[in-house]
Amino acid sequence: MSTRTSTTRRIITDTGALSRAGAATVARAPRYRLDVHSPSRRCSVLRAKGDLDMTARAEFASTLGDLAHSGDHVVVDLSEVTFMYSEVASTLADADHIRPGRFHVVAPTRQVRMLLDILAPDLDVTDRTEADLVGSASAA
Repeated sequence: MSTRTSTTRRIITDTGALSRAGAATVARAPRYRLDVHSPSRRCSVLRAKGDLDMTARAEFASTLGDLAHSGDHVVVDLSEVTFMYSEVASTLADADHIRPGRFHVVAPTRQVRMLLDILAPDLDVTDRTEADLVGSASAA
């Protein structure tokens, strides 16, 4: 009998570029963060936070691509995303075409949900919580 272990891995926090305010240089606050954890052997969760703008696109696409090829069910938690660039939404749609039925987007904010409805209409998007989907995905 094997025991399930939950592993968490922080992918990236982008602190953004340095900006000049007069003579002083001030670092901007982090804009986004991507975390991946595996609550079971057959399911991975990608939790995104903050602004998924054009600076986040490459890391988001790379992380999603790795998860797409892993064979796991992937739950993408967008409950803490405050902004989503259209190319990030397109990346989700592309990943779903690579591995149909393996991606489940949970709890997007209203603005993010509207963008996904337009750019990725076939994507499985739900207002349910991550925990609800993790349980059903790991049972499949």
